[in-house]
Amino acid sequence: MHEEPVEILVQLAERGEIDPWNIDIVEVTDRFFAELERCRELDLRISGRTLFFAATLLRMKSAYLAAEIPDDLPEEEAVPDEEDASFGSFDLAEPIEQLEREIQRRIGRKKVRRRPVTLYELITELKSAEKEERRRQRQRSESVDERMIRASDVVSVAHDEDYQAAASAVLGCCDAIASGGEVKLRDICSSLKKATMEVYIPLLFLMLEGKVDLRQEEYFGDLYVRRIDGGQNGDA
Repeated sequence: MHEEPVEILVQLAERGEIDPWNIDIVEVTDRFFAELERCRELDLRISGRTLFFAATLLRMKSAYLAAEIPDDLPEEEAVPDEEDASFGSFDLAEPIEQLEREIQRRIGRKKVRRRPVTLYELITELKSAEKEERRRQRQRSESVDERMIRASDVVSVAHDEDYQAAASAVLGCCDAIASGGEVKLRDICSSLKKATMEVYIPLLFLMLEGKVDLRQEEYFGDLYVRRIDGGQNGDA
């Protein structure tokens, strides 16, 4: 997608589709999503930044519609929101509901205005949310040292005489918890009372042996483990 999100908003104003001096957040959000749908139909690439703006607009729209603000309250009344978790990736083929799920984890506390804002104020707020999300991402990246596994760690485990026992324990835990489906890495760690690295490295070897499949939907998100059919009877 060639247009960045700010340019999309400006173009909507230039075409007279939105009033830049009297923003209706519901209308702006709907028209922004209409632009994304048009780009998707044309098979144009949509940037992660554009999707984040879309998610933020959707959250603002939802908060605006949900908030019941009496007339005697000040123009800006803080409405508490849920704490966000991670700025993940979107599957463009997924419906709007995907954005609605993601947005609950993307935005921190936001202010709901009783009256519409100008386009400049809207863009400023969107950029502020983006800046805050990037700050949270950096903090999150710095806190995942446990997942940054060195090659020496893997070699050490591979030559450890207890490796087979560790792999067998992890595999057995997968079978017990997953019941034929998927299980989260953190659930295995919790069940075995082991650190992430102590479970993750054996899982890597089990994956190479064709006994498990690993997938992750988003960066720093949950890692899902699934037993591969035909590997149930094999020794770890």
